[in-house]
Amino acid sequence: MNKRIRMATIEDCERILEIYTPYILETTASFEYEVPSIEEFRERMRGIQEQFPWLVYEVDGKIAGYAYASKHAQRAAYRWSVDVSIYLDEAYHRMHIATDLYNALIDLVRAQGYYTAYALISVPNERSDAFHEKFGFKYAGTLHNAGYKHGEWHDLKYYEYVLAEYSDVPTPPISIHELTMTSVC
Repeated sequence: MNKRIRMATIEDCERILEIYTPYILETTASFEYEVPSIEEFRERMRGIQEQFPWLVYEVDGKIAGYAYASKHAQRAAYRWSVDVSIYLDEAYHRMHIATDLYNALIDLVRAQGYYTAYALISVPNERSDAFHEKFGFKYAGTLHNAGYKHGEWHDLKYYEYVLAEYSDVPTPPISIHELTMTSVC
């Protein structure tokens, strides 16, 4: 089996959206109600990739999953924190793909100069809770009734992962384009 992690390209959007669609339609892992159009998804991806990494995991040339980082919040003081997300094709669960993707993603955002990564997990999602805790994320709190989907209110758990020792005078993070991929992954 040939496996590799690489930066996602716009050409990957159809397969990535194919992986993401069941999470939108069948679960509360995403709080989206409708599957975005391919054009909308491409724009979303382009916007994220201006600053942050978006990775795909290929197995024998087919994308099995993806992970990306994004802005945690809008205000300037949040610039040293990122949100991280990961989605796998159901057929590729329990193959250590999520761990490999997160390891690569964490290495990249750490090298960019971020200090904290947050994962937001809808409740219930025991599989995601267990994965993040095993990976080293720490439970940071719950937003109660944060989203309404599939006829129910759902809490949202915050998990945090400290990427670096906090500095008294942090340097602003750099763009993913400023990193040399070969030195990180």
